[in-house]
This record gives sequence, structure tokens and C-alpha cells, in this order.
Amino acid sequence: MKNVKVLLTGLFLSLLVFACKDDDMEGLLPPAAEFSYTPGTLVQGVQVLFYADPTEGSGEIVEWHWNFGDAANSTSTKRNPYFTFASAGTYNVTLTVKNGAGTTFDVTKSVEVAEPPKEFLSSVVWAFNNNTTVSRLNEGSSSPVIGDDGTIYYLEGYANPTSNSKVVAVTDNGATAQLKWATTLASYISNAPSIGTDGHIYVNTWDNTRAVYKLSGTDGAVLWSRGGSGVLGASNTTPAVDAQGNIYHGSKFTTPNGGFFSWTPAGVKRWQITGVGAFYTSPVLSKDETTVYVLNTNEGKLWAINTADGTRKWAESVGPGSGIHGSSLSMGSDGTIYYTTNVHVVAITDNGAAGAIKWSTAVAGAAQSGVVIGPKGDLYTGAGAGLVCLNPADGTVKWTHAMSTNESVPAVDVEGRIYLGSTDGKLVVVSSEGILLKAIELGDGAVHSPTIANNGTVYVEGMSGSNIKLYKIAVQESGPANSPWPMKGRNVKNTGQSK
Repeated sequence: MKNVKVLLTGLFLSLLVFACKDDDMEGLLPPAAEFSYTPGTLVQGVQVLFYADPTEGSGEIVEWHWNFGDAANSTSTKRNPYFTFASAGTYNVTLTVKNGAGTTFDVTKSVEVAEPPKEFLSSVVWAFNNNTTVSRLNEGSSSPVIGDDGTIYYLEGYANPTSNSKVVAVTDNGATAQLKWATTLASYISNAPSIGTDGHIYVNTWDNTRAVYKLSGTDGAVLWSRGGSGVLGASNTTPAVDAQGNIYHGSKFTTPNGGFFSWTPAGVKRWQITGVGAFYTSPVLSKDETTVYVLNTNEGKLWAINTADGTRKWAESVGPGSGIHGSSLSMGSDGTIYYTTNVHVVAITDNGAAGAIKWSTAVAGAAQSGVVIGPKGDLYTGAGAGLVCLNPADGTVKWTHAMSTNESVPAVDVEGRIYLGSTDGKLVVVSSEGILLKAIELGDGAVHSPTIANNGTVYVEGMSGSNIKLYKIAVQESGPANSPWPMKGRNVKNTGQSK
């Protein structure tokens, strides 16, 4: 028994010695570390959190020392310090770490610090109410459209008690707005209008017998409506219009006759694709208008269709899947097509004979928004987490401005400011660095997709009580961003043209 005790004691001492040796060895291993910072875009006068971690294989780090490359007081010995850069510019930030033996390791990164955004000056000029009682704001990322004569056209959806909806035309008299006309359609509307080359209005409805309407821009008279056999009602799809005035739109049904359709300006069906799934999306036209791109929302994949005859340009659809709800498609200057699904923001390249995923980024709740492009190329979309900014090269998320938004596509102005409707009655304005500039109070319900006129005026629909109101917001020194796709539908007519 005594021998057993001696043996166990010796074993314990041996383990203790080895443990001490392991601890000593860790302390003698050279240190190594990496660091990052948040927010991802640095701005003069805005506090930044720098945070560091040992890299794999590093010895125990006992000291952390930062040099932010700024003027006086630009150092810290905290592991995760806060720092505020006093001036815009380029700075070399260096982290030096040390182990117990005095061995050091340096890592340096060059960071760009931007100037603070300009003061944002705006005012709500008027709120026009057509006094139609509705149960809620119409779906489909609706946005006002603007005619060549300055007339603003918008929608009143989900009207009670008959569920009929109205297309409303308003004259902007400067300080006030005046009703020009309002036309009631046969069913409710779940999208946004577009304006044809002849100045008339196109809009889709849920009605199977009259899925698409053409209204006179002058007086709102129904010029024609189409539907019935082979054409089923539409949802979350705004008609795209090419330079010849032909229109393209999808339907909300999967079978047997749901699909994608094209019509002449006179209402003659050019072609249809049916029995292949639903197309809850607003399509986009290629620059040469030989191809129209549309998201098959059953698949969550992009289709490329020849505009001349409706045949598929690619044999296989492309994308990560998980579609279902609507998306407002857009296109970059290099022809990259962007769209959103329930859980992704996706970039697709058209290689001619086939399409290919350029990148796909997980962004929950982006399905019913769309992607717009800022003047410096950054991408923006509305999502479950709020307004999201992405890098166009690889889709990485640069920053997120937390807010509650749904059924709203952002718009970007010439200064790079992003406008997005919230679910609680605000038009939120954020700088290109992700800084909140203003939350403009517009009512008590959801706010839809804003439209930026050439003079910088913003028009947007919002829910107030049981009415949908059209708001005019004056913004100083503004206008649409000089970018390939600054707002829903690319332009104030919502045509989906990429040129």
C-alpha cells in the first residue's frame, strides 16, 4: 500500500512538472495577433472600436500596444480600445504585442478616414391624400413615377371594402398638390407603375382576366387591359418597358398558366412563357435590349430571355435558390445583374451562352427589396437587419444601418446619401459611410420606395391611418446619383432599362 502511495505521488509530481513546462513553453512561444475595427468605414470625428485576437499558434500575449498614426494621444495599451480620428486622411495603425519573455510582434494596416458628411437639409413640402380608405400599404416595393410634364403617378392598393385599387395622378403646383385624375381598377395592385415611351401608364393587378392595364397618362382612361386564358394575375412585378414601347412582366401563379409575358404598346401579345413557375419580380433589360432578365421565384434563380421571341438565352437558370417573394432587379455598368431572394443578395454574370454566379451573400429578409448602386459603386438593399451596404466586387457586407424596413427599395442621390422607407412612418436618410443623417417623419405606417427627381425632390408613398399619402420632400443640392442604377426601376419612369 505504501508503495502505491509513493507511486501515485510521483505520478502527480511528474504531471505537475510537465504542466508547468507546458505553461512555460506557451509563455516562451513568439506572439502573433491580428486586428480589425468597426464600423468598417471610418469617418473623421466618429468613434471607432479596434479589436484584436491572437492568431493560431501564438504564445501567451501579456501586453497590447496600439499606435493609431494620428497626432498626440494616439496610443493605447488596452486590448480593444476606442479611438476617434480628428482629421480625414490615410493612417497607418500598428498593433504591437509582447509575450512574457519580451518577444514582440507587429501588425500594421493602412486605414482611410473620410470627411464627415455634408449637412443634410430637407423639408416636407406637402402630403397629398386622395382619401381612399385602405387596409394597408400595397405590396411590391411600390414607388411613384414621374411623367415628362412633371405629373406624379402613384398607387392606392388594398382598398376597402371591395379590394379595388386606384392609380392616382397628381400635379405638383410647388407648395401644393392637385388631383389630376384617379382610376379604379378591377382588383388590388401589388407592385408599382411604369411609364411607356408614349407617356401612358402600365400597371399589373391580381385579376386573372385583366392582369395588365394601360392607362392614359392624360386622363386615366383605360386604353386596354389583358388577361384571361394563358395570362394570370400579377404580384410584385413592375412592367419593364423597352425603347420601342414593348412591355415585359411576370405573374404570381405557378401553374398551369403562370409565367412571363411581353406585349406591344397596342396590347398585342408578343410571346409568353407559362407553366414554369411564378415570376414575382420586376425585370431588367440589357443595354442592347436583346435580353430581359427575370427571377423565377419558385426556383430563386435568374432567367435570361430573348426579347424578340421569348426563347431562353440560357438553357439553365442560374442562382442559389430560395426565391418566393418579389425582387426589383438591377444592373451594373459592366452588365452584372443583381437580385434578392429570401436569404441572399446575388450577382450574376451573363457569359453569352450561360450565366454564372459572380457572388452570393447571405442577407436575411432582402427578398422584397432590390439592389441599387451608389456613385462610388457600392451596393445598397433593404433587409431584415435594415439598410445593408455591400462591396460590388465580392458581395461582402461593408456596413449595416439597423432599422425596420419592408417592401422598400432604396434610392441614392448625387451626394451618395441613401433613402429608405421604414415600417414606422419614416423616410430614413443615411450617408455613404452608414451614418444616420435624418429620419423624416411621414406618418404612422410603412413607407415605400422613394423616387428622386432630377432637381433632387423626393416623392414617396406612406401609410397614415387608413390612407396612403403621397409626400413631396425638398432636398437641397441633390438629384439622382450618377450611377448605373440609383433607384427602383433605374429611372423616374420605372422602366427597368439599363441605358
